Amino acid sequence: MLLKTLLITLTMTASIAVLADVKLTEADLLGAWQIDSESINADGSNAKDLSSVWTFRADGTMEGFSTDTNKHARIAELRATLKYEIIDGKINKQFSPGRSKYETCTAIEKNGPKMVLECNHIYFSMTKK
Repeated sequence: MLLKTLLITLTMTASIAVLADVKLTEADLLGAWQIDSESINADGSNAKDLSSVWTFRADGTMEGFSTDTNKHARIAELRATLKYEIIDGKINKQFSPGRSKYETCTAIEKNGPKMVLECNHIYFSMTKK
């Protein structure tokens, strides 16, 4: 009985994990995305409001533009262009400009113009502009 219960639990857990990731295509991604919030929690709690836009282009580049309204911020505006590609439905993007390190971002949720991306344990809630 214990083995049967364990097998059912493992099967259910695997099913939930499969449903959690959304396979992205380039068509899903192209265009500008407003970053509504950033959180270290998957449920979006304790989110930090952002004023950022990520624009994905067909040439394999994405431009990020952020403004910080915090008067104590060291940098008020930041603009960067990074390389990216879609691999197995996930975004593989350059970690920072001019560096060879890449990070993988997974779409946890996508519903019309809304999307939640997980990049290195940071969750971005986004809206397509």
